[in-house]
Amino acid sequence: MTDNNCAINEEKCPEIVPEEQTGMTKEEQEWGLKKEPRPPLPRYVFGIIAALILIIFLGGSLWYYRTSVLPEKYFQKASAHFKQEEYSEAYILYEKVLKLRPERKNILYQMAFCLEKTGRIDEAIARYEEHLKTIPGDGKALLRMGWLYIQKNDDTGKGLAALKEGAAKLKDPYAWALVSEAALKSKDYETAVEALVKEIELFKEPEQVLTCSKMLMGLGAWEEALKGYERFSELAPDDKRGIHGANAAKAMLGRPTDPRLVIRPGISIGPVRIGDTKDEVRDKLGAPEAKEFRKVGGKSILSDDTAEIWTYSRTMPGRGLRVIFINGKVREVEARSGEYKTETGLGLTNFLLAKNSSRLEWRKEGEDKSVVCLVKGGGLTFYAAGLNSSGTDAKYKKLRVHKGNSSIDSVEGFSLLDLFH
Repeated sequence: MTDNNCAINEEKCPEIVPEEQTGMTKEEQEWGLKKEPRPPLPRYVFGIIAALILIIFLGGSLWYYRTSVLPEKYFQKASAHFKQEEYSEAYILYEKVLKLRPERKNILYQMAFCLEKTGRIDEAIARYEEHLKTIPGDGKALLRMGWLYIQKNDDTGKGLAALKEGAAKLKDPYAWALVSEAALKSKDYETAVEALVKEIELFKEPEQVLTCSKMLMGLGAWEEALKGYERFSELAPDDKRGIHGANAAKAMLGRPTDPRLVIRPGISIGPVRIGDTKDEVRDKLGAPEAKEFRKVGGKSILSDDTAEIWTYSRTMPGRGLRVIFINGKVREVEARSGEYKTETGLGLTNFLLAKNSSRLEWRKEGEDKSVVCLVKGGGLTFYAAGLNSSGTDAKYKKLRVHKGNSSIDSVEGFSLLDLFH
C-alpha cells in the first residue's frame, strides 16, 4: 500500500522538472517589460539649472578677479609709480591693494615710505609700527621709524632706541652715523660714543675713521679716540695725522707720547729690549758712563752669578737707565724717571694711587715704609721707600723691567738695587 502511494506521488510531483516547464510564460514576460510612464520635466527647470551654473561661474570669476587679478594690477602700477618716486600716486594704489587683500602685509613698508616722503610723518610712523609687528627685526624699518621720531623731537627715547636696534641689525656704518647724530642731538653722549666706535670699526675709508676719532676726542672719550687714530694709521700708514691724533689722545690719558719713554713689561723700556747684546745696547744708547760688577744674591737661580751693570744718567737727562747684563745679554733694565710709562699710562708717578690698585698683581709692604709691587701680567716691578702718610707717594722710587713674575731683586734682598740713589 505504501509503495503504491509513493508511485502515485512521483507522478504528481516529479523530482526533476521537465525542461519545457522552466522559465517565464509569455504573459509574464510581457508584464515584466511594461514600465510606468514618467511625466516629462518642465523646461523652466533646465533654465534654472543653467542660470545657476552661469551665476556660479560668473561669481567665481569675479571673486578671482577682485582678489587676485585686480590687486596684482594695482600692485604693478603702484610699483611703477614708486620707482619713479611718485609717492602720492603709489600710496593710493597700495591702499587699494591692501583693501582688496588685507593679508598682503608685505606692502606696509612701501606704504610707510610713501607717507614719509609726502610729509605725513605720524601716519608713516603708524605704518612702520604695523609693518614691524609682521617683521619685528626689519633693520631698515626700525631705522626709518626711529629717525622720524627724532625729527619730531620725541623725548620718549623711542626714536633713539629704534635707531640703535636697527643699526645693530644692519651692521652699516651709515646707520650708526644716524645713531651718533641722533644721540648728540638728544645729548645722550654715552650712546654717541658707542655709535662712533661702531662707525670706526665698520668704515673702510680713512677720512671717515679720522672724523669719528676727532668727534670722540671732542666728547672726551680719549681711549676710544686713541683706538680710532690707530685704525686710521692702519688704513693710511703714510698719513701722519694718525700719529699726531694718537699722541694727543695719549697725552690726555697721561700716557707717553715719545716711543723712547714707553715701558713694555717683560719686553723693553725705551729702546732697550730684554735679550739685547752689549753691542746692540751700545749702538742704541752709546757707551755707558759707568760699569760695575756685582754678584746676584738671595735664593735666585742666578745666585752667585756675576751681573754687569751699565749706567746711563748724564747722557740721558731725566730718563736715565741702569742696564743689567748676565752672560753678555740684557737680563733686566732699571729706571727712576717718572717719564717712563706703560702703554696704558702706569708708571712711577701713579702706581701707588688707589685707583691703580686693580692693575697690580700684588703689593707687599716692607720695613721703613717700603713697598714692592708687581703689575698684572708680570714683567714689571715697582719699588718704593719713604712712603708719605697717605701711601700715595714715596721719597724713593724705582722700577725694573724683567721677564716673568719675579725680578732678580724680588727673591730675597736687593743685591743689585740702588733704591736710594
